[in-house]
Amino acid sequence: MRAWLLMSPLLLGLSCSGSSQVRNPASFDGAVELPAQSADAGSDNSAAAPGGRDGGAGTDVAAETPASTTSRFPDTTATIAILSDQLPNMTAQQQQFAATHYVGSQKLVLGTTRTLRALNPNFVVLHYHLAMWQSAPSVSFITDGLHWSNDYPDVTTHESWFWHNASGGRVASSSDGKLLMNVSDPGFAAYWADSIAQQTAAGEYDGVFLDSASPALLQGECSRDDSRLAGTAARDQVFSELGGQTWIAAWDAWIAGLDGSLAAKGIPLIPNTSAFTTTWDNSDYTRTAGIFSEGFADPTFSLADWKASTNQLMAIAAAGKIVIEQNYLTSTSDVQRRLYYLANYLLAKWNRTYLFYFADSALEWYPEWEIDLGAPVAAPSNVDALAWQGVYRRDFAKGSVLVNPGTSAVSVTLAGSMQRIDPQGGGAVPADGALTATVASTPVTAFSLAPGTGAILLR
Repeated sequence: MRAWLLMSPLLLGLSCSGSSQVRNPASFDGAVELPAQSADAGSDNSAAAPGGRDGGAGTDVAAETPASTTSRFPDTTATIAILSDQLPNMTAQQQQFAATHYVGSQKLVLGTTRTLRALNPNFVVLHYHLAMWQSAPSVSFITDGLHWSNDYPDVTTHESWFWHNASGGRVASSSDGKLLMNVSDPGFAAYWADSIAQQTAAGEYDGVFLDSASPALLQGECSRDDSRLAGTAARDQVFSELGGQTWIAAWDAWIAGLDGSLAAKGIPLIPNTSAFTTTWDNSDYTRTAGIFSEGFADPTFSLADWKASTNQLMAIAAAGKIVIEQNYLTSTSDVQRRLYYLANYLLAKWNRTYLFYFADSALEWYPEWEIDLGAPVAAPSNVDALAWQGVYRRDFAKGSVLVNPGTSAVSVTLAGSMQRIDPQGGGAVPADGALTATVASTPVTAFSLAPGTGAILLR
């Protein structure tokens, strides 16, 4: 995940009288359960826990994803649903805006979570935890719902939990110093499941965002300390430390066990799988309640990578899984990239699919997120089923979405006139919560779609 400064939120009062010139497009109809309040919740919270989380559960497509682990996540079939990254310190007016515009966020201490849920009882908050890594000793995360800390002093006393290279040394990520763990060690697996469940309950979180989860990361982050993990070794090399399995086979078994343990407590597990462009990675990413695809639909993808990534996102979304798609902007005014991300999201979305892109702060809002396309008219089996006039098209009740992931411009002709949307403004939400942003439109019957761009059309 892109590195961000971990911030301790400012707990403000609940008198939020600020207004905004953009409406809330999200349907907050799915939150029905609230994790049990931690007995040591402390006294630094600015609001009491809501007595209940109102709303009816959405319809789940896949029986293998228990409704109890997805019911708190609103149905997105006919909406564009925005789930923000870690929110910064906010004024009361910004809190009002966040609570009524975003589906949810992550990495929030309990006081901030309760403040936002007092404004919107169905606001989703995810706990943040690394996947098969121990946080570097100097890196903190929320360990008890209240404090930024690290459990390294306890974890480091269990040497068998760590992955070791051929010389017996621990293996640290060359990216950020996090330490690779041995996913086949039963003590590690048990501790991870128990501690994550306890942290989730203490913070009253609705699920767990499990960062840096893909075994495909090992080749780039660990080969410095352990040359055995270079290249495609995670898929092809059998390790005695993993009970004679490959890293991917061991990871599959471990993640399924972790998901099952948390699901039994009603906690959905959502690992960061990256963007599904590592073609040799055959990890089974359907084993959890959902996935977080960081870097999805990047305009730099080759057509083959774009197809592979989109097909996997479509399949997981169509199975009723929670899918969170996130990428980054070069600037808030990069409308072309904003529309490309949005169009790709709409191409693959289904009933538990969430979006976020931003430039500088997780407290940004863009007017195109308010477009009402209605529900999709069909759920295609793969991206090739959406091929149309040299681009990819998906139709909705109130319009259509076009994506050109190729390297050349493509001219398209519509059957009749439609309104091509053009967002105006958007970006950081100001302190008073009054963000001015609109969507203009132009009638079109034919136009050229540049490479690496998308178009949103309304009838």
